[in-house]
Amino acid sequence: MAETAKAKLTGKMLGVLFIFGFVNAIMYTFPYVRYVFYEQQIIAMGINNTQSGQLMSIYSLCMMASMIPGGILADKFSTKKCLVYSVLASFVAICIYAFTMTFTVACFVWFMVGLSTNFVFWCGITKAVGMVGDPETQGACYGIYYASSGIISAILNAICLWASGFSEDPTTSFMIAMWVMAGGTLIAALLVVVFFKEKEVEAASEDDTFQFKYVGAVLKNPMTWLIAIMVMCAYGLYTSVSYFSPYLTDVLGIPLVNSTLLNIVRSNLMNLLCPVGGYIIDRVFKSANKWYITAFAITTAIYAGVMIMPDTVSPGFATFVSLLPSMVAMMLYGVIWSGLRECKFKAAYFGTVIGIGSILGYTPDFFYFTIFGKWMDTYGNAAYKMIFGFLMATAVLGMILAIVMRVLISRNKVKVEE
Repeated sequence: MAETAKAKLTGKMLGVLFIFGFVNAIMYTFPYVRYVFYEQQIIAMGINNTQSGQLMSIYSLCMMASMIPGGILADKFSTKKCLVYSVLASFVAICIYAFTMTFTVACFVWFMVGLSTNFVFWCGITKAVGMVGDPETQGACYGIYYASSGIISAILNAICLWASGFSEDPTTSFMIAMWVMAGGTLIAALLVVVFFKEKEVEAASEDDTFQFKYVGAVLKNPMTWLIAIMVMCAYGLYTSVSYFSPYLTDVLGIPLVNSTLLNIVRSNLMNLLCPVGGYIIDRVFKSANKWYITAFAITTAIYAGVMIMPDTVSPGFATFVSLLPSMVAMMLYGVIWSGLRECKFKAAYFGTVIGIGSILGYTPDFFYFTIFGKWMDTYGNAAYKMIFGFLMATAVLGMILAIVMRVLISRNKVKVEE
């Protein structure tokens, strides 16, 4: 299957997937700037950890509110226009932020990019990737798309970090990085305008798009809620690996620049492992659900080890351990939606399940960062054990739900009604 899929992906298709990866990477580099420039942003804006988390809460709230209506509009309007206008809106938001750098304006900006990166963009870019190739190459298409997005994200963040070094003033340094991101959004818009020929690919069939008539059947299916909460667990684990950066700096004394570079690897380059997760599902377990159980179990063990790891451990060993959760999280989160068929969902319901599941699945952005930031402001370095314990509990919950799903699949008792 892998060889067949690879043989059917032409050079032109690979080029389009690479462009989609670039567009996706640049769009999420700014709202998740805390992944790489966590402490730099706090210094430049003069805010605390709680306020940093509140920006992500605003972003997440906007994302949840716009996901389903955005999906409907993305099906009604040109995919190309949805992408271009979304990218340009992000450019405007970054410019506003770079000129102000105040918390009040930042709250508005993060709400604005919550719309530009999720409203019609999320469904639009997902739909666009699905247009590439044929049904037999979808796994390869999404794997290449996520992998290229990870590579480009790492390069973009590295460039921003390098550019920020042109000034020793923290505020000016951070602003330089913001302007580099703004320039990247313009390049992304240009690439979509020039190279994405929407007429060259067939649009998805009506049965594969979000429709309100499917909501009732999907809501009644326990599998919908199992997979939605599992997405929440997987995404929560994936998005929280950024806290290893301040942990390495604050607790173990690793230089800020070094921990920041590691966070680029941890948050971006690990996307390269997404195809590995797909390979494990297709060739090793031949089941997405079995991989879910295994991945959550491995993550639980890793965080259990982090919890008992002494502060006197060598920086090298701690650095190695800090990379492990992101490795497993990417191989899990990157393929989390691949188990829909195994759950007996029909293709006609996929869009509905993803739309509903995404609302719950991506809620960690709404409360994880605010809770963790509050702990850090209140308890100092002791907060890191609390954060890692919380993430271990998240992995345990995901593993339990995956086991429940395994039982339901085995008994074949859950089916979506016509």
